[in-house]
Amino acid sequence: MFTEELYLNRDGSGKYAFKMDMGQMMGSMKGTAENDSVYEPQKLDTIVYFKDILETYKDSIDKLEPGKRQALEALKDFQMTMHIDEANDEMDMIFSTNFKNVSELKDMEDKINKMQAMSDKKADKEPPVESKSSVSYAYSGNTFKRNVTIKDLAPEVLKQIDSANQQTSMFLNGSTYKIIYHFEAPIQEVNYKDAVISADKKTLTIEVPMDSLVKNPELLNFEVKL
Repeated sequence: MFTEELYLNRDGSGKYAFKMDMGQMMGSMKGTAENDSVYEPQKLDTIVYFKDILETYKDSIDKLEPGKRQALEALKDFQMTMHIDEANDEMDMIFSTNFKNVSELKDMEDKINKMQAMSDKKADKEPPVESKSSVSYAYSGNTFKRNVTIKDLAPEVLKQIDSANQQTSMFLNGSTYKIIYHFEAPIQEVNYKDAVISADKKTLTIEVPMDSLVKNPELLNFEVKL
């Protein structure tokens, strides 16, 4: 399960968190590992601050072209919390940050790909496959928008993305993508028919099958009136 959670204050600031629950995937791979005679279930709880990784790889990052360097430096306020308990099939990764303006969250999928590469000590490399869609957020005081647009990519890039999606489809089977947005002001209206609004009208929840979202990223285009 993938969960995108956002807390939005009246002044447009807030907190963003993206959680990847990979317990099901871990369980499916467990049998192979357990056949190893020296296998010991791993247990780990850790927090990674990306400003520390950027500092560690500063010399390498400084040698990158300006666009790539700026893309990595934009991750300095993020942190990753990881929990692994193989014995109980638990594996969670949470990428989170505070923001002053919700527009700062543009293209989060590409940023998360970069953070995963950085946590694997590959800060000077681009993620192997980019996202074929771009997600942006806007807030004007009484209207919040989540807007998804399809990128104009070269055919060879699209082919690479489709190939990567096919490789991960087995792990995504049965997975869902959940959005949980918390607002300070009560929700008056949302133009998404399957949206669930909490009793106090301040929390919005939307959940879709992950395979449907991969096929149609624009599925999570919507607007909230506050």
